[in-house]
Amino acid sequence: MTIATDTFANLLREEIDIDRIDTSFGRIRPDEIDREWVKYHIFFAGQLVKDYAVLRRRLQQSDYDTFYFVASPSVLGHWRNRVALEIARPYVSRVVAHVHNGNFAQVFEQTGTSRSARRMSDLVDTFVFTSRLLSNRTEGYISASKRTVAPNTIDKQVRCSEATVNAKIKERSREHSLRVLHLSNMIETKGYRDVAEAVEQFNIDGGEATVDFVGDWPSSQARGRFMGQLSQYSHADAMQVHGRITDRERLRHMMLGADVFVLPTYYPNEAQPISIIEMLNAGTPVVATEHAAIPEYVFDDENGYLVGKQSPSQIKRALDALSDRSNWEEKARAARWTYREMFSPEAVQEAMLRAVRETE
Repeated sequence: MTIATDTFANLLREEIDIDRIDTSFGRIRPDEIDREWVKYHIFFAGQLVKDYAVLRRRLQQSDYDTFYFVASPSVLGHWRNRVALEIARPYVSRVVAHVHNGNFAQVFEQTGTSRSARRMSDLVDTFVFTSRLLSNRTEGYISASKRTVAPNTIDKQVRCSEATVNAKIKERSREHSLRVLHLSNMIETKGYRDVAEAVEQFNIDGGEATVDFVGDWPSSQARGRFMGQLSQYSHADAMQVHGRITDRERLRHMMLGADVFVLPTYYPNEAQPISIIEMLNAGTPVVATEHAAIPEYVFDDENGYLVGKQSPSQIKRALDALSDRSNWEEKARAARWTYREMFSPEAVQEAMLRAVRETE
């Protein structure tokens, strides 16, 4: 989310002046209620209080037109947004809320936030969604005149040139083995266990595939459980768990080196995973679930394959299909075309500027 916000800010900064307050904490929230969980929430709360003070001071000292924030669907996230919104609204003429979450409608339905969410809807001038499908999910709560769409794009550190992608496709189309990549926060509903099972079955059946798992873990216990799963496999040496990688250049090389990106997510809050857009940019076919906004840009048997949730057998069949290198090459070129047509920085910049300015 931090990278996505940075990317949008940089696009807008080419046309308008922007000041930012970064409220991110620099790590994924722990999922086990233990000492680390308590420490995370104490330090995050302390940082947030300081951020509110900075926000008020900046608003009082400078003349801003618009307040922009990333809207959260969670109870705690919603109230964090509401405090910031109440601080900012008297000082600005416009408020823009950017929704990166596929389950945002729940703030209008939950007991602890429903009334407050309606108040938020009154205070916000424009809600920006990453896809039409996700925008439509809130049509019962937010008027059409306040909803607009701007798809995600990717930061320049991982963008690949046309020549680089063409060279990758030419080189990898001659290879026999498959390099699989799973890049995501290592939340179980992102489907990393299903990826491992599918690669294991693919190799057992005579295929030749390696898989890299890249992403931050919510706890050492979660990582330990996954490593225990891998230890049971006969092809565990083909699976590498990297953890979090912050070097964007290294990630770009991993994207270019991958033959297949697999994200079989059933994460409840999923919206439009930027990791998929990054892979399309690198000419990497995608295997993903028909979940959230994913079917709007992963097209079955065109730039990849759509599979059922929690279905390693369907992922394995997709890997089988992509082991045909002529089929792989066709889908790799389609992946790059999808990125170019739907997610280029130029197209997204225009949509975001329109969203910010349309209430002027």
